Amino acid sequence: MRRALVALLAVACVALVVGYQVTRPEQAAGKPRVFVPSASFFEDFSPAFRTSIADAYYLYLVQYYGEHIKTDQRLDSVPDLVTLITDLSPRFVKAYQFGTFALLDAGEPGAAYELLKRGAEANRDDYHVPALAGFLVYAFGQGEDKLQIAADWYARAAAVEGAPAYLGRLAATLTAKGGEREKAALMWAQVYADGDKYSREKAVAALDELLPADPAERAAGLAALREAMPAERFDMLRDDLGVGG
Repeated sequence: MRRALVALLAVACVALVVGYQVTRPEQAAGKPRVFVPSASFFEDFSPAFRTSIADAYYLYLVQYYGEHIKTDQRLDSVPDLVTLITDLSPRFVKAYQFGTFALLDAGEPGAAYELLKRGAEANRDDYHVPALAGFLVYAFGQGEDKLQIAADWYARAAAVEGAPAYLGRLAATLTAKGGEREKAALMWAQVYADGDKYSREKAVAALDELLPADPAERAAGLAALREAMPAERFDMLRDDLGVGG
């Protein structure tokens, strides 16, 4: 009985706080630092209840972000809010997406990357989160290996069933830019094997640059890609590249 009363009280508090924040006039921006409970506070709730609470806090996050980005630029509570929402609802992909850009605006690129890493693990059947991680690393990452890290994220996204073809092309392009020409050639071969006409044309153009110009070396380099595709597709690629059998 006591646990039920606590649960009802918690739901009521969330409804009051979030409802007030969401309906407050836009010009009346609140304090930049607000109270955000730990996800453990809701651990006794059912998964459905936790998901509903996450939805309510997500609406509050959007309202909070909109208020402060237009006024004082103070987004102090964004990290705590994003953590709470994704802890309560790890499969909430939109929260990872919006949360990433909110964290960037809050000056927390490291937290944004960690958020996407957690999101990718929790949503292995969704390409959006690893694709966004690839973009984040490519656009904001530092260090000599950032291109390869971004390429790996794009490759992971491309491997998800139903992922758009451009993700595989991005992964191969960044791998080549990172200097790993043999790995890039293999990735382009896979793009050729699995892609539509446009993807195959892009793959041929990329492989034409990646493979050696010397005819014998070019043939040997192409032969190394044979295992990446069915024999019929390999013969098509060889003809498209103008390499003799």
